This record gives sequence, C-alpha cells and structure tokens, in this order.
Amino acid sequence: MGLELKNSTSASNSVFRVVCGELVLNEKHNLHSEAVFGVVLKGSLLVTVGDQTTALAENDIYFIPPNRKYHFSDIDGAAVEIVSLNFSNATAVSQDYIPQSIIRALVNGNCSPFAKISPGEDSYSYMRSAFDDVKKAETEKSQYFQLQVYSKMYGLFYELFSNKYVKILDVEMRSKKYRALLRVTHYIDEHYSDGVSLEEVADATGISRYYVSHLFKELMDNTFVGYVNELRLNHAAMLLVTTDYPIIEIASKSGFNNLSNFNRAFKMYFGKTPSTYRKS
Repeated sequence: MGLELKNSTSASNSVFRVVCGELVLNEKHNLHSEAVFGVVLKGSLLVTVGDQTTALAENDIYFIPPNRKYHFSDIDGAAVEIVSLNFSNATAVSQDYIPQSIIRALVNGNCSPFAKISPGEDSYSYMRSAFDDVKKAETEKSQYFQLQVYSKMYGLFYELFSNKYVKILDVEMRSKKYRALLRVTHYIDEHYSDGVSLEEVADATGISRYYVSHLFKELMDNTFVGYVNELRLNHAAMLLVTTDYPIIEIASKSGFNNLSNFNRAFKMYFGKTPSTYRKS
C-alpha cells in the first residue's frame, strides 16, 4: 500500500521529486518506494517497522527508508506531515546528487529501518527547519525553488547519516558475524546442559570471549549468560511436563548444579515455581 495524503504538493521537476503533505493515518500496513521524513504536528502514535515499535510524540521527526513495511497504531489524535522522496527510479535520483552507495543501501534495505529525532537532540533544530523550508518551497514553487529544495534535502540526509540516525550496514561483515554466531550457538545448543562457560565456547570455536559477547549483544540483543539460561529453562520446562523426573534431577539435566538457583531462575523467567508449572 502506497502513501495516502489528505493534501499534497505536486512533484517538482527537481531530481529529488519531492512531494509534501499531511499523511492519512490508519493502522493499515504501508509499503512504498518513497523515502519519508515525517513530523508529528500534534498528538502521539506508535510506528512499527519490522519487529521494532517506536513511540512518536508531538514534534518528533522520523525517517523511514523506501521499501520498508510498517504500520501505525495507538493513534491518539495525531496529525503527521511528511516530505517524501520518490526512489522508484533510484538511478535518476542519484545522478551525482546522492552517492550511489547511499542509494543502494536505502533501496535494498542495507541500512537502519527507522530513525527518530526528538526535540533537544543536536540535529533537531536544523532538521526541523530544513523540513519546513522544503515544504514551503514545494508548496509555493517560487522562482529557483528547486535550488532551495536541493540544499535542504542534502542537509536532511547529511544530518541523518553523519549523526548515525541511519547507519549503512556492511553486508559482507554482517554475514561473517552471523556465520560466527552460528558456530557459537551451535556449540552452546549441543553443550548447554553440561555447564558450558564463555571460556569453553571461546576455546571450542576459536572466537575470543570478547567477540562472543559482542555477537550476542549486537545480533541477538541478549547476553551469553541470558541465551544459555533461556535454553536451560526452556529445556527444564519441557521435562517438567513430559516426564516424571524429580525436579532436582531436571535441574541437573538442564545444566543447573544448584537447586535453589534453578528454582529462583525458573520463577523469574516463567512467573511460577517448577512444581506449580508442572501442575498447571
């Protein structure tokens, strides 16, 4: 589903092919070839891009690259104005105005899927001013307005990337990291019930302790200990409902060498004790 605007400017003849207007807000899923800068004029709402949900409040600026599926929810009297840049012909957009590397990253999804810039952040004042200037220039279309659109759009993208609100992903490096993580998780999956440690995983995979920890934090938003404990606790839960093993034996089979630690960790994770979980 493409962009729906209550009112909009016509696309200028500039290479940027910018369109401005107030967004029609609903909870339908959106997918379009435009890159979008938005400003929340009033109210609040949530925006979900992939598995990431972000709250937007009045005066927040957001950016969504092209070809990203997203939807709004909890629309609390919100009004949103956007400046969209059409990327349906990415080659025409680049033509020495925006580097091809950035165009490819945006169009192919090799960049951050969403950005939010709130009042008080270093780039906010400039970006809000640039946004308003583009809207005014595109609406009034006075003589040489394209030059102003050029300059302000350059500025918006510069602030977006230079301040790392949007990051271009090194696809090759990310692929290497995922392959390394797969080696680590495969080893853990085979040995978590044996009391596996970070040092043991590092020795077995040839990956440093630091890098193992880094992989979990960057790619899984978790820690090594958190990942191992989740495996152990889920294994224990399975044994509780499918076997008659005593709880102390289940704790041991799941990699816990202390029953009180097992009981405490199980209750924190599942919200009930092992014995209650077995009965429920």
